[in-house]
Amino acid sequence: MLDYNGSMRVKAGTKTILHEQESSFSMTVGMQELATKDIVGKNYNPQDIEWSLTGTGIADNSDADAQVDTLALLNAVKAKLPVALELTDGVSGNVMISGDGYYESVSIKSANKEKVTFDFAIKGIGEPVFANNA
Repeated sequence: MLDYNGSMRVKAGTKTILHEQESSFSMTVGMQELATKDIVGKNYNPQDIEWSLTGTGIADNSDADAQVDTLALLNAVKAKLPVALELTDGVSGNVMISGDGYYESVSIKSANKEKVTFDFAIKGIGEPVFANNA
């Protein structure tokens, strides 16, 4: 079955990112390379997990602060405060990724005769939590 349609959204706190077009979750495990006279080839010692959420969208203003809009993204980066995060499509049985993180960056792009767009990056704190939507 193909249960995922590209409808997963980033939720920061209790609000979704307004006009989000694309989002991406990335996770890596740091690896310490082990090399001794007794090891043939390479071996590794797994270290800490690093993770992030990134995304793109079309810049707009939210009605009554219902969603995270362009101004809220700019202020969130400037505030340097942690935020509760969730990446989910809300479909029962599908995966949900959650955790806390800091807004690491936001950029706004304006091209002639095109909609103004933005990119954002959030750096995860600790380890992410994986679950299935109820």
